[in-house]
Amino acid sequence: MDANIKRILVCSAWPYGSGLPHLGNLIGCLLSGDAFARFYRLRGYEALHVSGTDAHGTKVEYEAAQLGISPRELAERVHQAITAVLAQFEIAIDNYTTTESPVHYEFVTEIYRQMEKNGYIISQEEGRAFCQGCNRFLADRFIVGTCPHCGYLHAQGNQCDACGALLEPENLHRPRCAFCGSSSVVTRTTRHWYLDLAQLTPQLLAYVASRGFRGNVKLFTERLIQEGLRPRAVTRDIAWGIPAPFPGAAGKVIYVWAEAALGYVSATIEHFRRRGEEERWREFWFGDEVWQVYTQAKDNIPFHTIIFPGQLLASGQGYHLPDQIAATEYLNWIGGEQFSKTRRIGIFADEALKLLPPVYWRFYLFYNRPESKDVEFSWEEFDKAVNHVLVDNIANFVHRVLSYIGSKHGGTVPNEPTDPEIVQAIDRTCAEVVDTIERGSLAPALRAIALLAGTGNEYFQRKAPWRSGDRGAVASAAHLVKAVAILLEPFIPMFSREVYATLGIEAPTLTAVRSGLAGHALAREPRPLLEHVDIAELKGRYQTMKEEGLISIEEFQKLDLRVGRVLAAEEVAGADKLLALQVDLGDRQAQAVAGIRKHYQPADLVGKLVAVVANLKPATIRGLRSECMLLAASDGTLCLLTPEREVEPGTRIR
Repeated sequence: MDANIKRILVCSAWPYGSGLPHLGNLIGCLLSGDAFARFYRLRGYEALHVSGTDAHGTKVEYEAAQLGISPRELAERVHQAITAVLAQFEIAIDNYTTTESPVHYEFVTEIYRQMEKNGYIISQEEGRAFCQGCNRFLADRFIVGTCPHCGYLHAQGNQCDACGALLEPENLHRPRCAFCGSSSVVTRTTRHWYLDLAQLTPQLLAYVASRGFRGNVKLFTERLIQEGLRPRAVTRDIAWGIPAPFPGAAGKVIYVWAEAALGYVSATIEHFRRRGEEERWREFWFGDEVWQVYTQAKDNIPFHTIIFPGQLLASGQGYHLPDQIAATEYLNWIGGEQFSKTRRIGIFADEALKLLPPVYWRFYLFYNRPESKDVEFSWEEFDKAVNHVLVDNIANFVHRVLSYIGSKHGGTVPNEPTDPEIVQAIDRTCAEVVDTIERGSLAPALRAIALLAGTGNEYFQRKAPWRSGDRGAVASAAHLVKAVAILLEPFIPMFSREVYATLGIEAPTLTAVRSGLAGHALAREPRPLLEHVDIAELKGRYQTMKEEGLISIEEFQKLDLRVGRVLAAEEVAGADKLLALQVDLGDRQAQAVAGIRKHYQPADLVGKLVAVVANLKPATIRGLRSECMLLAASDGTLCLLTPEREVEPGTRIR
């Protein structure tokens, strides 16, 4: 770290406002950012950590449509839920905001006008994917298909999650609409605006060369450069997002990837504006006294090493460009499956908190942070990290030493110097931790700290002060306890806080690891820090949680699903959504009061075969008895389910 660095800006990738993050999302961005920010604060730097909920884009719009609510309502609901999760995991973000922030709108509009003024925004008419079934342009996540680079079957219109390739919807092979599933995707002409990366190539190549990226960051960035930097669309034909500020772009919005990273700047502006320090944000975005760290998974690398720096360069304002891209590989679920809330695969942030306190999850995720290759979650590795390393090694060592001081030395550390052997072990580990984290890695740093605790256990056992009466060994072990607690603070702050409370120290800095505790009185009686996790019981609770809401085959068989024929249909007086239908169920006639009036005319329903739940408990709706329920699908437009050929009313659906 250069000696002139005074400030650290940590920017964690913004989770989508479509749902809560899973364990892989947490360690890839928010949790890693928390560790970096805490580490640099320990070292005495002014560290600022910013992130927020990515409220815009097709993913949010798509999920909102499935739920029948507005994108704004969904994004705000998810934002509040993520904020609660952050607090429970003790992920400290100085400004966790949202792309719906007025400050963000203002900044994005301003910087795009600057890019356009400087000649880096171009526009052209082009053919874009259009679904004839939905009558909409299919941008980004509205369209899925086969990746032309690696053959992944579920690539989306903006990027392939398997190989990381940046895509346009028109690149996909065998495309289909994500809303209706239709493959009737055609090309229609529209105009879009582009960031001219080709014109920025010399500046971007110089920037990339100056940073010396390594590992997966180097790999992904070089691949994009080798493919050639081409203009990249920054507008989309969708309704949800920040209006494009270019002349002639009415009805277009800024593409989500083209405005989300700019949120790092707007979040910094917003943070200091709230504090009444209007111009201080510039100290984190201009000049050479700041070091910027970015945390995200590998699929986000090109956006942070090429596109976001390109935007900043195109503005012509002289912004400080990203220094360190601390990107992870993927944390996948057992068997390599991707996490999926709808398919009930993996553990999501809210679920994790229901299963165990966050200290266990934080330790496991950092200890197994996927830094050089994809990592699969396994209960065996969880057991190893949590029970064997955290509880048996670290927590046991700390409690063992402090309890001994409490019971055998009256709660006061013997007034003896630290053994040089322990001083060297602490210095060596501290240097390794600093070097490792400054290089953008976290897992090896935590493992080094765990080894230091193991050194302490071995030392205390070997010196056996309960037999030898070696007071210096007790003082040395106490010094090591203090060092371990301080070094662990970026990773498991709640654990360190408990140790600090027993030791009677407050807000130590990293330099405090070198000072011992000779003659220091404990502030309270030592208490056990952590309990073992029963892995079998935990797995059982996980399985039970995942089965909530599922029904057994026996329960399903209780449903009487059959085909019915509509005999008559009429509007319900005083209700603009309801129709009353008389349905032939084969063995009887039943009335259904259905909310389909905005989608069907009564006359169009008479004679129609429909799918019906025939054994629902009757309900009274607007004074009418509803005795069965019609089944329908909806992608924003409701469609009654019907058999593909003529069958008799009363035919069972199996």
